[in-house]
Formats: sequence, C-alpha cells, structure tokens
Amino acid sequence: MIKKGLVVGVIFLFIGTCMILATAEDTKKSQSTSREEWLYVGGSGPGNYTKIQDAIDNSSDGDTVFVYNDSSPFYENVFINKSIKLIGENKINTIVDGRRKRDVIKIVASNVSVQNFSINNSGEFYPNSGIKIYEEINNITIQNTIIKNNLIGISLGEEYYHNNIKHIKIVDNLIQNNRFGVLLFGSYENIISNNIFINNGIYIRYAYTRDNTVSHNTINGLPLLYLEKQSNTKIQTDAGQIILVLCDNITVSDQSLDKECWACIELIESTNCSIVSNYISNKSYGIFSLNSEYNTIQKNFMKNVSLGIYLDNSDRHTILFNTMNNTLDSIHLLDSNCNTVSHNSLTNSRNGIDLSYSSDNWILNNNITFARDHGIDLFFSCNRNHICNNTIENCWDAGIYILGSSKIWWDLASIKNVISGNNLKNNEWGILLEKAALTTVTSNTISRNYYGIEVISAKYNKISFNNIFENIAEDAIFKNSLSSRFDSNFWNDTRQLHKIKGGICFYNYWSETYEEILPMIRFDWHPAKNPYL
Repeated sequence: MIKKGLVVGVIFLFIGTCMILATAEDTKKSQSTSREEWLYVGGSGPGNYTKIQDAIDNSSDGDTVFVYNDSSPFYENVFINKSIKLIGENKINTIVDGRRKRDVIKIVASNVSVQNFSINNSGEFYPNSGIKIYEEINNITIQNTIIKNNLIGISLGEEYYHNNIKHIKIVDNLIQNNRFGVLLFGSYENIISNNIFINNGIYIRYAYTRDNTVSHNTINGLPLLYLEKQSNTKIQTDAGQIILVLCDNITVSDQSLDKECWACIELIESTNCSIVSNYISNKSYGIFSLNSEYNTIQKNFMKNVSLGIYLDNSDRHTILFNTMNNTLDSIHLLDSNCNTVSHNSLTNSRNGIDLSYSSDNWILNNNITFARDHGIDLFFSCNRNHICNNTIENCWDAGIYILGSSKIWWDLASIKNVISGNNLKNNEWGILLEKAALTTVTSNTISRNYYGIEVISAKYNKISFNNIFENIAEDAIFKNSLSSRFDSNFWNDTRQLHKIKGGICFYNYWSETYEEILPMIRFDWHPAKNPYL
C-alpha cells in the first residue's frame, strides 16, 4: 500500500512539474513578444491622446496607434522609431498636415505600417516628403492612403542615406499633386502596385534600384509602364509614364505624353534602347537616362518641359534630330562621356546644350536660337569635347561658354576642347572662355555679337583662322590670359597687325566684375585679308 501511494505521488509530482514547465515556457514566450496594445488618438475614450506623436512616444514595438478623425486635421510632423501600426479611421478625413515644415511622417524603424490617412503639405525644400522611409530598414507598408501636395510624396531614402531599404509595400494609394510622387534612392525588392498617380509619378534618382515589382499603377488615367530586365520589346501601349530598368533593346515610339509626372521616360542602367518620335510636353524632365549607355534618342518633339533630355553618368548615347521649344535646359549632360549630340533644333530655352564634368562628346550641326543664358556651355572639368558646325543665334548671354574651376591648373579646368566651324551671331558674347585651357578655336564665324570673343583667366588657348568681325563693342578681349594666342584670323580691316585690347585684371567678388589694373595690347600678327569660306 505504501509503495502504491509512493508511485501515485511520483506520478502527480511528474505531471505537476510538466505543467509548471509548460506554464513557464508559455510565460517566457509571452514575455519575448511585444505587448500588442492599442493606443488611441482623438475620440472620446478615457486616456486617449490628443497628438499622434504623444501616442507613438508611449507605444512599444508591436503596438497599434489608432487615430480618430474627429480631431482632424493633425498639424504635426510625425517621427516613427518603433515597429508599430499607425492606422487612421478613414483616408478622407483623417488628415496629417505638415504645415509646410520638414517631413510629414518620417519612418526610421523596420516593420511599420501606415494606413488610412491623408498626408499633406511637407516642407517645400528638397528632400522634404509626405512619407520618408529612412536609413537601413525594411518591411514597411504604406496602404490605402492619400498623399498630396508635398514636395516628395513618398521617399525611399535620401541622396546619401539609401542603402538596404527593401521590402517596402506601397499599395492602393492615391498619390496626387506632389512634385515627385514616389522617389527611389537605390532601394530594391519593393512592391509598388494598384496606386493612382495624378500629376506626379515614379522617379528613380539612384542606380542600383532593382528587383522591384511595379504593377497595375495608373498615372493621369493611363498605365504607368515599368519594365525591368526585359529585352527586344517595342512598347505599343499608350502610357502616362515609361520606366526601363536594366533593359536592353527596348523601343519607345509614337507616345503622346502631355501630363505632369516629373520624368516622362526613364532609362535606368539600360542599353541599346531607342526613344523615337515621341511627343512630350508639360513635364519637368522629358527623357532621363541614368547609368545607361548605347541608347538612341531621336526625332522627339518637346515643348514646355523643364529639362528636355538629361543624361546622368550615361555614355555613348546618340541624340539627334530632336526638336525642343520653350524649355529651361534642352539637353544636359552630367558626368557623361563619348556621346553624340547632333542636328537638334533648340529654341527658347534657358540653356541649349549644357555639359558638366563630361568629356569626349561630339556636339555638332545643332541649331540653337533665343537661349536666355547660353547656347552651349561646358562647366568644370569638361575635356576633349568637340563643338563643331553649330548655328547659335540671339542668345542673351554667350553663344558658346566654357568655364573651368577657380583654379585652372589642372584638376577641374576644362581643357583641350575644340570649337570649330560654328556660326555665332547676335549673341551677347560669341565665345566666352573663362578658366579654360588648351582650347582650340578655329574656322568659326563670329559676327554681330556684342562681344566677339573674350578670354578670361584662361591659359594656352589658340584662336586662329576664324572670321571675327562687325561685333558691336569689341571683336576680341583678353583678361589675365597672356599665354592665349590669336593668329591668322579675319578681322575685316586692312591693317598689317590687328590690335586686341585687354590686360591684367582684378576680380571683385562683391560686384562680380573684372577691374582692369594694367591695360595691355595683344596682336594678331598674321591677320587674314579675306574672310575664310
């Protein structure tokens, strides 16, 4: 009997121990997970918060902050640094207004969801956003939300903070009247789907944006076409915006793109594509190429765009027979080399063709008229470019302007460029060389400008065999450029030597003018008696 009782006791002790261990394990699991509480903003419940940020500050990972709309709008700039859900009562009436200050909602934690809001009025300066997803985070959901009247609607990263942003879901939103709709900086493996874009679109600002699923979006009532890693295709569907990422041999033609979307056609790390015979207007950027090469952009017509064709770190493009009217910058090359820009007609722009940090390009046979600044300009470390056989007329500033850095020797100077065979007339300057070196200026006709050619703080330039005559103030001027040489030019006079005025000058930074401190005279020792044909 005693033995039987002992056995029963041992059995009960074993069962009790198991129950205690199981309970302890359950307790351990519950302690290791978040509390998953709900915090409320607005409404009439006891303990409800009046500000969204106060509720977030008192939340923990896994919590949900629910916002009623009866206290809307909420004039806040919300900072989310915890893994929470932020849910509004409904997207029409639950409004977060950034008061034109900073980001409206900034997310710096992973595993965050924002749903059912109207998010408006970010700061007006770049890169302020309606929603900014920042730093190395992932698993963010933006859903069923109205995002409007911000500088950037949704930004995935910033210019220098964009690594390892991934697994972002942007779905079922209305993104309207932002300058940029969704701006991507090097993010990947994201889903952007079922969104309605109005007067803004998707803009990819940094290469290595890839492996994204972008589908079933519309822009101004038309499909937003996003192709990634596709080849040998012709786009025939009418679209509101076209984005090619890591594509090869895609043809985009006969599109009429006349609504706002920031960048109409984007080429991101794409090759051998043809952008042909499209009509583009009312855009910030017409055609944008980033980290791409061997693409052809031809016979497109653009008007009322901020920047017609923009190449950023894109090489070996052919840009020809395009017509552009009423643009800020018609064609801009940034850090882009070995491109050919030919036979384009550019009218009523701020700058016709603009190069920065770009070398070994050929710019020839273009017709540029009525530029409000320069017809063609080369800024900072633009080397070995050939500017040939262009007609440039009626520019308010220079027909051709080459500007190096403040230190000419040699790292950022613009060197070894060739200006040949151009017809320059009725401009403020025909040619202006400033802090440029080793430039060859030959076989140009420079006439009826206010100044023909001016050389400022420029070294070892050679100006020869040009027709330089009938310019209003001076045919040629040199300032701080004793090593630059004029030789064998036609000046339309009968003198044996042609005098060129100039001297040593001091640059007044306050007035931004050169003040002459030692006048000097240079000579063309071998002036031509007849104009060159």
